[in-house]
Order: sequence, then structure tokens, then C-alpha cells
Amino acid sequence: MGVVPAANEHLHPYLTSLGDKVEGACPGRTAEVISNAIRSALGLTRNEIGDLTAAESTVHMIAEQFVIDVHGVTDRQFAALKQHYDEPQIVAMLFRMALADGLGKLEKVG
Repeated sequence: MGVVPAANEHLHPYLTSLGDKVEGACPGRTAEVISNAIRSALGLTRNEIGDLTAAESTVHMIAEQFVIDVHGVTDRQFAALKQHYDEPQIVAMLFRMALADGLGKLEKVG
């Protein structure tokens, strides 16, 4: 998870556990795609990942938009996501986006 701000040390074990559970619910390597997109959008260091599939590119695009303006995710983008994933997978990925975005922002201020 990167840097742990001192004020949030008590939350770190809980958030790590929660993050692991959500990551496990995300299909394929979408958790990694989400983390990369969000870390990039926040200007944080990230690992490079190989070529993205069409489905992963859609997840990446939505994750970046999520950071920029969560309310800016369009119906068209969401429809593209639905072409590749079912509802439980989408819920897991959206939760992962929210968690990764929050943790990334904590890291930036830490």
C-alpha cells in the first residue's frame, strides 16, 4: 500500500485486510489495472503492466475518471464495462477503485 501516514497507522492492518479481500473479488488482473490507473492519476509511483485487453482498458479508463471526478463516469463508459463484466465483478471493481483512490490520497498527504 505504500507509505502509511503516522496518523493512520492504526487503520493500516484493517485497510490492508479489506484491500486484500476486495482485490481477490476482482476478476483477472483488474485490481492491478485499477491500482495502476489510480496511482498514475494521483501522480504516485506505480508498477508497469503489460498490454491491456479491451475489458482491462475499459476498467483503466473508468478508474482514471473515478479519480478525476467520480460523478463524471458516463453511462456510455458504464455500458462498456457491462459488456465485459457481470454485476458482482463490477461492484468489486468499483469498491476497489474507491479504496485505492482513498488510500492513494492518504499516501499523498502522508
